[in-house]
Amino acid sequence: MKSIKIHFCVSFIFLTLLSVSCSQNANNNSEISPNESPSIQKARIAFAVSDLSVGTHRLAFGIIEPGIGAVKNEEVKLETFFFQNDDQPVLKETLGAKFQKWPIGDKGVYTSNVTFDVPGKWGVGVSFKSAGGIEKKTSSVIEVTEKSLAPSIGDKAFPSNNTTANLSGNLSNITTDSTPYKPFYEYSIAESIKEGKAALILFGSPAFCTTGTCGPQIDIVKNLHSDFSEDVVFIHVEIYENPTEIKGDISNAKVVQAVKDWNLPSEPWIFLVDQKGVIKGRFEGLATYKEIEIALMENNFLRSK
Repeated sequence: MKSIKIHFCVSFIFLTLLSVSCSQNANNNSEISPNESPSIQKARIAFAVSDLSVGTHRLAFGIIEPGIGAVKNEEVKLETFFFQNDDQPVLKETLGAKFQKWPIGDKGVYTSNVTFDVPGKWGVGVSFKSAGGIEKKTSSVIEVTEKSLAPSIGDKAFPSNNTTANLSGNLSNITTDSTPYKPFYEYSIAESIKEGKAALILFGSPAFCTTGTCGPQIDIVKNLHSDFSEDVVFIHVEIYENPTEIKGDISNAKVVQAVKDWNLPSEPWIFLVDQKGVIKGRFEGLATYKEIEIALMENNFLRSK
């Protein structure tokens, strides 16, 4: 399946605090405005998302200064531009982007909900304070498509029949989580939709995740289950259907049908699906407890709170 090839080269840069982009996104660090000087183009934006289309999306990114590492201001200024032509980028939005600290080491990303109203070439500009307290700017260029590869907010959730604990005698056959959590495997997506259950669905492979964030993500979701299981069904869908046959060689892996159903271009993903089977929230890449909790509250998933 071509679309499951993981597009996380830039995220890997952020995780390892490198200061250069990989070939897949090397041209993403061009200037936004002809008025900007090369001296403010030294820092890099490393995107932690790859599937951006017309609509409102959670944009997640890191800022990396060469020789210093990741910028970790509490908040930075974010501007988006649409390129009607190469010489005249049009300012679309000015927003704040908050730093979301990850539960692994001292890493994290900035996130902001950004609206793209047309497909095409867009610019992302960021203003931030460097480690020395100096105001700096950097920018990057991204391509926005007409429609996302993965399902979007407002779409109907695909009723996948992912394997549950009832159909497998051993959880190690349906997850690569080293400490599998049985409540995550009680419902299939199809069953949760049929029974009118609000659901949090996590797609990810804890043992074979390209970014190394799926393990921490499943731990975050376990904590969410501990707090909100009265209101929400929690479902983990392993990326691969044959965990015990992989034996450390990912070329042996077979992608599960549910990942194909949902046409996921990367991992991990979290989707929030309401009682009517409509997607109300989606998170590409690692999402923090707080981000997900806020989305659950804003979409009225937490009736008991």
